[in-house]
Amino acid sequence: IISLFNACSAGYVSEQPTYQDSYRPSRPSSNHIWIEGNWYWDNRTRSYNHRDGNWSMPRQGRNYEQGHWTQTRRGYRWVPGGWR
Repeated sequence: IISLFNACSAGYVSEQPTYQDSYRPSRPSSNHIWIEGNWYWDNRTRSYNHRDGNWSMPRQGRNYEQGHWTQTRRGYRWVPGGWR
C-alpha cells in the first residue's frame, strides 16, 4: 500500500519550473474560456512536465480555479486547477 501511495503522490522540487509559453489555438466560440496549462508529476523522471492549456466550455454554477505552486517545508508542489 505504501509503494502505491508513493507512486501516485506528486513530488516536490526545490525551485518552481520556469513558465512554459504554449501555442493558443483560435477560440472555438465566444462561449469558450481559456484554461491555462498545468504541470504534472512524472514518477519515472521524478520531475514536473508541462501540459498545454486548452479552450473549454464553462460549467454551469462552477468557476475554474487556475493551478498554482505552493511552497512547503519539503519544497514546491503544484496544486492542479479545477472546476469548483
